[in-house]
Amino acid sequence: MVSLKYFAPAEDVRSLVSVYYFFDVEEPSFADNERAAIAQLRFILDGKGKLSFADGSSYPVEGAMLVGPSTGAMHFDVKGPFRMFGVGMLPLGWATTTKKSAADYADLVLPAREVFTDEIEKNLHTLRGCNSPEEMVEWADKVYRSMLPRIKPETVEFTEMVDHWLSSEPSPPVSALMALSQQSSRQVLRMVNKLYGMPPKYLARKYRALRAARAFAEDNEEELLELEDAFYDQSHMIREIKFFAGVTPTKLRVSEGATAKLIDKRKDLKGKIPPLVSDT
Repeated sequence: MVSLKYFAPAEDVRSLVSVYYFFDVEEPSFADNERAAIAQLRFILDGKGKLSFADGSSYPVEGAMLVGPSTGAMHFDVKGPFRMFGVGMLPLGWATTTKKSAADYADLVLPAREVFTDEIEKNLHTLRGCNSPEEMVEWADKVYRSMLPRIKPETVEFTEMVDHWLSSEPSPPVSALMALSQQSSRQVLRMVNKLYGMPPKYLARKYRALRAARAFAEDNEEELLELEDAFYDQSHMIREIKFFAGVTPTKLRVSEGATAKLIDKRKDLKGKIPPLVSDT
């Protein structure tokens, strides 16, 4: 049995956390692809495995681990029984909790203690002692609530601007982002890299492909018609979806992987999690 359950964070911490999730594998082994994503904080409660990125790098999956924003689809292989509690770290959450540039951690996994100190190991111990995923979510909400005073208003304003730009159209031009900001082009580029882990043009490309992947999975013809013009041609769209989602549009429609089907359930939390998460 393979189970992936999503939980919306408490309303007051939704600017920091996109979603919580609990991944449970009872099989002796399980391997699948995972779509390109934002940074993740993952606590491995039982089991171990390996996570590989689009650039060919691979890292062990164990303990408390920080996964940087990914620039392409990932592949994981775990040995069960395997249990993991995960946190989707929004750009504002990344900035508030790590004080690091996300660009330095793109396509990278490292022990969370290297960024959050050994205190994170206590958190892992606490989560292993919880009786249910719901109890883990309640605990995590309290942790992130304690971080709210650290939020910088200027970072909030900047991430809201970038998210609005990303959501404005299927393939938003970088010039439109620059027009929204009072900062210089160089400052905007630096801040997007720091908070999102990649340049604006690449970021727009990533979300364009992920939206298209979800539209194919849902067989949403109306949205697909809107998205088609955002790609050069059909072959370009197929290549982009394969790179960022890990599978072709045909497979998304007729034989979507087990993990992808479970990930698609995030849309059930629409309105409680950011549109850039529920719509991709």
